[in-house]
Amino acid sequence: MAAIYNVFRNPNPEKAGRPKNDRLHPRLVNQKTIRIDQMIDEISEFASFSSADVKGMLASFQHQLVLHLSRGEIVELEGLGTFNVSLKSTQATTEKEITPSTIAFGKVVFRCSKELKDKLKQMKFRRSDEGSRLRGYPEAKRKDNILAYLASKPTISSTICCGLNGCSKYMAIKDLSELQQAGKIARLGSQHNLLYTAVKENI
Repeated sequence: MAAIYNVFRNPNPEKAGRPKNDRLHPRLVNQKTIRIDQMIDEISEFASFSSADVKGMLASFQHQLVLHLSRGEIVELEGLGTFNVSLKSTQATTEKEITPSTIAFGKVVFRCSKELKDKLKQMKFRRSDEGSRLRGYPEAKRKDNILAYLASKPTISSTICCGLNGCSKYMAIKDLSELQQAGKIARLGSQHNLLYTAVKENI
């Protein structure tokens, strides 16, 4: 099965003293989110494990992953990659200012393995049937696309919006914020993991 792409112009408008960037690039579109329940069912069909067995193993794996990462250890999954934790702290100019109380969890860093990269290099691609996206969608169409996506999916992120509408991150956030202000969608999650969901009356 091929991954669907379309062609977009690099988001680099003309600036003083700099020529406009007219280069084009391919981008995946119509991306859908595969959730854990679907993965469990697929693994169960592929292997000789029940869905309950797979779900239990994944829950155990998550528990152990959190345990080792919280100890500052690197977790390597052979054939997939490694996980480790990065830190953040309050601003400091001397070593003494950085203490355990000023340090907090930053983010989980995933580094893809060479084996996984080599397998993904075999991806097949197909141009989207919807026609050229070089001019982009008008605002009304972008927002309609977001609401249509949320009619069948529980949440959407700004990253998914970028792929859905072929727009910049700035434009995606702007569209989502305006839909939220209009009462058509609601914001979920934290600033670093923002998701949006449809307001029930508009589903």
